[in-house]
Amino acid sequence: MQRERALDSDGDEGFTLIEILVSLAILSVTLLASTPFFVSSLTYVNKQRTKQAAIQLADTAMEQVRGLKGSSLLSGHGQQAGEAQFAAAPAVVKPYLATMKVQHDEDDTTATTDGANAPLSTIAQVSTIEGTPFTRMIYVGACEVYLTGSTDCVYPLTVGAPADTTKILKFFRTVVLVSWPDNSCPGTTGNPANTCQYVITTLVSRASEPNFDIHRPSPTVLTSSLTFYKGVVTTAQLEARGGQLPNTWTLAKLPAGLSMTPAGVISGTPTTAGVTVTTTTVTDKLNRTDTEPITFTVVLPPTLTMPANAANHVGDAVSLQATAANGVAPYVYTGTALAPGLAVNPTTGAITGTPTTAGTYLTTVTVKDQNGVAGTGTYTHVVYPAVTLDLLADQAITLGSKVTFTANGGGGDGNYTYTATGLPAGVTINKSSGVINDKPTVSGRFLPTITVTDGIGGAGGSASQQIAVIVNTTTSLVFTAPVFTAADQSTVKGTAASLTLTTNGGLLGLSPVVTVTGLPAGLTYNTLTGVISGTPTTAGTYTVTATATTVTATSVLTLIWKIT
Repeated sequence: MQRERALDSDGDEGFTLIEILVSLAILSVTLLASTPFFVSSLTYVNKQRTKQAAIQLADTAMEQVRGLKGSSLLSGHGQQAGEAQFAAAPAVVKPYLATMKVQHDEDDTTATTDGANAPLSTIAQVSTIEGTPFTRMIYVGACEVYLTGSTDCVYPLTVGAPADTTKILKFFRTVVLVSWPDNSCPGTTGNPANTCQYVITTLVSRASEPNFDIHRPSPTVLTSSLTFYKGVVTTAQLEARGGQLPNTWTLAKLPAGLSMTPAGVISGTPTTAGVTVTTTTVTDKLNRTDTEPITFTVVLPPTLTMPANAANHVGDAVSLQATAANGVAPYVYTGTALAPGLAVNPTTGAITGTPTTAGTYLTTVTVKDQNGVAGTGTYTHVVYPAVTLDLLADQAITLGSKVTFTANGGGGDGNYTYTATGLPAGVTINKSSGVINDKPTVSGRFLPTITVTDGIGGAGGSASQQIAVIVNTTTSLVFTAPVFTAADQSTVKGTAASLTLTTNGGLLGLSPVVTVTGLPAGLTYNTLTGVISGTPTTAGTYTVTATATTVTATSVLTLIWKIT
């Protein structure tokens, strides 16, 4: 009953002995399990602290190196001491040392074995920080860097060394190695176990340090000649080397229209072309002077001789010329508003090409001379459409009737002239209107070519068509074979051919004489048989004309014979 009352009371009776023992057991297990974590954490922190100390030692050593002139890095280094240091180096720095050449202090007082007491000692230096010994070693050697590819240090000189010595940079390479004991660092080939290592490296130029002289030399005139342009506002500065500034200039003579300030600035507008040879003097603040000859040349600004106003057709080959004069050669030509398809040769000023678009073009050509002074010129270029000829129909009439049709031209400048070849005898074309309205005086088959030409001419200034004109008759001499509508022939080269010519002369009681001209090579006409025969030897298109003649009448047969 007493125990029950105690549990029901508001007071705190504490832990029982069993509860306390259980709690201590749980706490012991927890602490035991946490021990490796705390040990690992302390080990990691300690490792990082020692590594940071090593890095600081290496950086301090590198600052010591950078504080020395390149020529002082080898002070106190003997050749033998340097070679021994390189030979005893651990594996971690061997790759660096392989690109470096051992060198020594060239001072006669430095012995070949010296180096231990040098500013950059050849023996290890030991420092103890918070109980950890750190060993520091500094290696110095020579190498080269080629400006032709890789920027790696190179030694000995390789086959890839550039012939241009200005592309070879000479350096000292410095390697700093810091080592310290640490059980967490595994050993590697050539390096002891349980030893950590940290390496940094830098390059220092072997070139001699520049010597600066604050005393400027006496002034020297540099400008020996100047070119000006007549009528063109100009400004030019005379130049000198050296002198205690400010420099003061004087001139014996200047071209007309120009003046000069004491600072050597020449300005104005030259009024007369020509050459002035004189002298100029520069005087510095210390009253030191230099006098030299100088030549002033005043030339006319560049000018252009332009092509005459041009007229062409679309598709015509164009060749025009713009020619520069005056100024100072060589010249550079440019053009604007050229007819599409044309271009200006920048060196010669030739304007060439084939126009592609009809129109009127006000073209400007600009020429600049050696000094960039420009001259311009313009011309008008009219590009017309190519001349055309409306389609013409073949004609067939009876002898005694008129051949009537009109040739109509188009394009070009509209000033047309009409011509025709191969028309039947008695038929002509009106040169101005293109009208044909005449009676043939002979029968037969004719292949006239009608041509229209405009007032400009050229490749695009004319157009032609060939048509067939057939003049039949039943009362006068005429060819009866081959049939006019199928008179044209086509034969393969090397293949035998035959064509019989006949007339109606026998029916009319006539004995015409037939002649044939224009036959393909290899074919002949037999006057006895009236047969054209043979084997053509040359490909081409031939116009063959057969003429039958009597005392009172004539008939003509014209045909096209293609040899393929």
